[in-house]
Amino acid sequence: MNKTKIIGAILLTLGLTGNALAENGFYGGAGIGQATIDACDGVTSCDDNDTSWKIFGGWEMNANIAFEAAWIDFGEISGSVGGSAVSAEADGWTLAAKGILPLNDQVGVFGKFGTIIWDVKGGGAASGTDDDGTDLMYGLGGQYMFTDQLGIVGEWEWYDIDNDIDLFSIGALFKF
Repeated sequence: MNKTKIIGAILLTLGLTGNALAENGFYGGAGIGQATIDACDGVTSCDDNDTSWKIFGGWEMNANIAFEAAWIDFGEISGSVGGSAVSAEADGWTLAAKGILPLNDQVGVFGKFGTIIWDVKGGGAASGTDDDGTDLMYGLGGQYMFTDQLGIVGEWEWYDIDNDIDLFSIGALFKF
């Protein structure tokens, strides 16, 4: 049995057609942005903004539905409590469903909803503090494709990590 027949049988088993995989597929990218962590209650001289970055990858099931995973470094917040310097760094893994509305061949807008598995580590007077968990996330964004494979994406995402985190980012997108 040749590879085409084997792949066709696998796709039929998954409920997909060969055309769906040929027209839509895997993508990946990286982004950089600004994270704001709402955690300054009781903290003086609080700096709750930092540069954030992420790497992401996903699979477009069709023109309107995708699934995306990412690793995000939210950066660090810092301040002082009772005269002692404190800081915290946050990062996490996300998995989200993504609804896409193509406006034309190059431009699309999207919304996403999913979950984040996060980790926060304390520094300074909070050194040794470590917290983690799983919470909800959602976001809105848009993308512009320069070619069939290379594009740019901008988005806002919200994470419900003990204290809310907002992330505004811009990144490069590559479709395989």
